[in-house]
Amino acid sequence: MIQTLLKEYKCVPGERFAYSSQNKSITFIAESMRTPAGKLALLHEIAHMKLGHFSYKYDLELFKMEIDAWEEAKVMAKEYLVKVDESHIDDCLLSYDKWVTKRATCPRCKSFGLQKTETLFSCVSCDSQWKVNKSRNKRILRKLIN
Repeated sequence: MIQTLLKEYKCVPGERFAYSSQNKSITFIAESMRTPAGKLALLHEIAHMKLGHFSYKYDLELFKMEIDAWEEAKVMAKEYLVKVDESHIDDCLLSYDKWVTKRATCPRCKSFGLQKTETLFSCVSCDSQWKVNKSRNKRILRKLIN
């Protein structure tokens, strides 16, 4: 059954599990497809595609898309008889929660700030503004701009 999904959803072997909305393809780790965790990760990426997750402007939109994709993956897991590891899903969501929190935490006073644009945040406690880098896969950099 999983082989059918690989063909149906333009899945190509790669170094990580990821959905590319630009070329409408999914990369997956071929060796992982023998494990329930690998199959679940593939279903998660397929869920992003099925749900039409193409872009986001704010970090919390991305976090919501991750939650929705995991929920859809759980539904698909029943259909494809893939074991769902809730603790793995929790760990994945926790990594996004940490990412959102780090980006939104004021570098000056450590309060939680408001996101203004994709890379600009402001603090309601001390009126600071800071920019962050765009990457989700690298170390988060915050630079005060006032």
